[in-house]
Amino acid sequence: MQDSDSNQPIRVLFVDDEPSMSDIAHYFLGEKLGGCTVVPAMEVSIALELLEKEDFDVIVADYEMPDLDGLAFLKILRERGDTIPFLVCTGKSRHEVVIEALNAGADFYLQKGEDPIVLFTEMKQMIFQAVSRRRSEQALASSRHLLEEMIDFLPDATMAVNNSHYVIAWNRIMEKLTGISSEQIIGKNPDISSVFFKNRIIAELIEFILKNGERTEFSHYNSTVEDRIIIEEFHSRTDHNEENDSYFRVMVSPILDTSMKKVGFIGSFRNITLEKRYELELVESRENFRALVENNTDIVMRFDIHGRHLYVNPAVSPYIPFDSRLLIGKTYSELLYPPRDCRKWDSLIQKVITTASPVETDITFFSPKGKIILNWRLFPEFDQKGQVRSVLSISRDITYHEMLEQEKQALLSQIERNLGEFAILNDGIRNPLAVITGWLSMMESLQDHERKTLMLQVRQIDEMITKLDRRWIESEKVLGFLRRHYSIQSHPYPNRK
Repeated sequence: MQDSDSNQPIRVLFVDDEPSMSDIAHYFLGEKLGGCTVVPAMEVSIALELLEKEDFDVIVADYEMPDLDGLAFLKILRERGDTIPFLVCTGKSRHEVVIEALNAGADFYLQKGEDPIVLFTEMKQMIFQAVSRRRSEQALASSRHLLEEMIDFLPDATMAVNNSHYVIAWNRIMEKLTGISSEQIIGKNPDISSVFFKNRIIAELIEFILKNGERTEFSHYNSTVEDRIIIEEFHSRTDHNEENDSYFRVMVSPILDTSMKKVGFIGSFRNITLEKRYELELVESRENFRALVENNTDIVMRFDIHGRHLYVNPAVSPYIPFDSRLLIGKTYSELLYPPRDCRKWDSLIQKVITTASPVETDITFFSPKGKIILNWRLFPEFDQKGQVRSVLSISRDITYHEMLEQEKQALLSQIERNLGEFAILNDGIRNPLAVITGWLSMMESLQDHERKTLMLQVRQIDEMITKLDRRWIESEKVLGFLRRHYSIQSHPYPNRK
């Protein structure tokens, strides 16, 4: 039978060995009453040939015909599996014939009468009723098949259960996970046990679906599909090792008929173990990052591509004269800082965004702590397409370090000057000693023991100066080391020569 549109005429194969009956049928069903197209066949063999070539919506066959009667024709069709609507007409009224016709699969049995209008009016009603019922059954079967196909090709393991707890849908993923085919379980009330399903986790999941299915309902409080769906996570642990844990997302929703009454429920589950692990690792990573950033003594900030603050850590508070939360969503130009500084800072952020390269610089500004020097490092952060999505900055207070550096330079420079003066002093002492020695050797008025005593003192002083010279040379080496490793500027002092 063709799947005709309800607005199209019903194609009737009218099988009767009397040509006049076919003509009358054509007149009443096709013209006077309308709605049908009548195709006549005077023998069953002709009717069978027409069925091979054309599509019909219904067959009306006479009970008594010379070669094969209407019941024989009906039995041939039903044995072939053809369920086309079939009406048996006869001029005799026998109860056993009616029973035989209905048992053979006839949709209606109609007794011919003397009034053709009454006969064909009743026949048309039966035809329309049979065809309408057949079309409804086909539409229902088509919808059911489409639904089964949709459920079967869902990516999640899916099952449906009616109110009597019998399985009415079981898709291929369920078959794969359980090892149980749909033919084995549909129409049955499954034994929810690990023995039946050969897998404890699968048995627990199905039991979880069945329990949640009992909870599903429809009311004016959950009139939308989203409100009716129950979504929960199922956590299964096989041993004490968390790495072997499994996670599933379970969804259950009631099945409603046309009157919005619950007739069952449909449930599915998806293995989200990897997704859950990534999620837990991401949460742990974020928490570790947050703990690291929140407790960091360096100032950590994040900016969007427009230079607006997205995040600041608590370390910034001592350096600003207002609540750090006021930074969020603003650029530096929108804050209470000197315009020249704001333009410089905002331009550095934009430089990182446009060049997609890090930037490092030292900035000086006045804060509640006084004049501050920060070492400011800015790094681009990229999205999955490789585009800069934000800028991360880390600022370190180097004010004390700079002060120490200046003091160190001043101290080491003083040491260098002292060494230079010390070298001059050594020479200044040794030269007069040479003069004194010369005079002592020429003074004849001195006694020998007096001269020896004075010369001894001169030699002791000279030895002391020699030791000081050695220490000066050692100090020169130390000063050279400081120059090389601490960037001490050399300050020349007078040459000893």
